[in-house]
Amino acid sequence: MTSVDQIIIKWFNTDFGTGFSGGIVGNLVLVVLSLLMAGLLSGVLGYEREYHGHSAGLRTHILVALGSALVMIISIYGFSYWDSLYVDTTTPITRDPARLAAQVVTGIGFLGAGTIVQTGTDVKGLTTATTIWMCMAIGLACGAGSFVVAIAATIIAIFALITMRKVEKLAAKNNPIVMIVCRSDKPILKDVILIANRYNISIRNSQSELVSYQENSALRLTFHCNFASPSSLTAFVDELRFTIRPLELKVSTADN
Repeated sequence: MTSVDQIIIKWFNTDFGTGFSGGIVGNLVLVVLSLLMAGLLSGVLGYEREYHGHSAGLRTHILVALGSALVMIISIYGFSYWDSLYVDTTTPITRDPARLAAQVVTGIGFLGAGTIVQTGTDVKGLTTATTIWMCMAIGLACGAGSFVVAIAATIIAIFALITMRKVEKLAAKNNPIVMIVCRSDKPILKDVILIANRYNISIRNSQSELVSYQENSALRLTFHCNFASPSSLTAFVDELRFTIRPLELKVSTADN
């Protein structure tokens, strides 16, 4: 928490500097402000995902941040009353608000994993899973009163999402994903590597699996091509079609 956040929290907890209700009203307003900030900041990231047509959009991101902020608020304020009822008030109570927050971090990981889908050569949802996790962190920060950190993180995140998209697409063009489907009794990996070497293309992350293709058993080989210029990739793919004669050949890039 920054010194600016500490000043803000102190101002609210003293009823905006008046102290007329012992901090009750100001504290309540601070809690509402924390929830509103969590919803507003996460909504910026959620709108970017919604705008690009991803399944986890505006509502999902806002709810994740609101839930995380609520857990953090409960961790800080939710048990003081019960402690006063069941614990000797003369004994100091040590409570770690980060314990509930740690459970949120783990739980959101499972939610984010549900947005990642791999279909053939395409891997979708990685960035969306990350923005969901980011909204969780923003919600926790708002719930803890770290507004400056939450705002700074949101600005940096939206900057990365918007401005780095073109850079990412440019880099992906030089690292395309190739998927080849051929008869299951036809080994092709050795031929693929030999042809790739002729065009100075590096093969990495190769995966092969048996699939059903037009009601017959087939072998699907998926791999990334490193350092592939557009001309060398075109020549590489053309030679693959001529030499291997695959049932299907597809070239794509990962879309997050």
